[in-house]
Amino acid sequence: MDIKITYPAVKKRQNFLDWVRFILKCLAAAAVIACPIVNLFTGGKPWSLVVIMGVYTAWTLVLDPDLVEYNRISQFVKAVLCAVALLGLIDYALAPGFAIKVLPIVIFSALLVAGGLFFSDLQRQKQNMMPMLTLILISFIGTALGLSLYHGTGRWAMIVMGCVAFGLLVGCIAILRKDFIRELKKRFHTK
Repeated sequence: MDIKITYPAVKKRQNFLDWVRFILKCLAAAAVIACPIVNLFTGGKPWSLVVIMGVYTAWTLVLDPDLVEYNRISQFVKAVLCAVALLGLIDYALAPGFAIKVLPIVIFSALLVAGGLFFSDLQRQKQNMMPMLTLILISFIGTALGLSLYHGTGRWAMIVMGCVAFGLLVGCIAILRKDFIRELKKRFHTK
């Protein structure tokens, strides 16, 4: 049987944005290699961790975004988690003391936005509930750790973070009902 190809092979064209993206990726890789070396030789605080996390954030959100889970909730949650990690590293490496009060506020604000994105288009977004559930789980873990380890004046933000996460989880379960379990089974099936 002789198969005749009727369509010509597609040639990938290199446009200007592909070249810019390639150059930026090379610069990002050079920064990830150079910054820890410079930090090691100059000594002092580990500022290179902040640079590496910043480069990772730019890489994963702008230079090389997801191809499969590219929806508004997952991209928003990924941006928030990168920002939380970056703020935590800034607190650890450069300016200690602010993250215990700021991170819960950022997370419960992100929970409100993610809930708004989720409930604004429920039929289409119910398939994208896993990133929001990940953020809810991180909020529960952060609330439990924060309330058990920190006994200062900024505990209200952790309590609000836990309450917003719990309210969002209850709202998801109450509105979706059987669809909630069905979506979880789709994500965690073993066959």
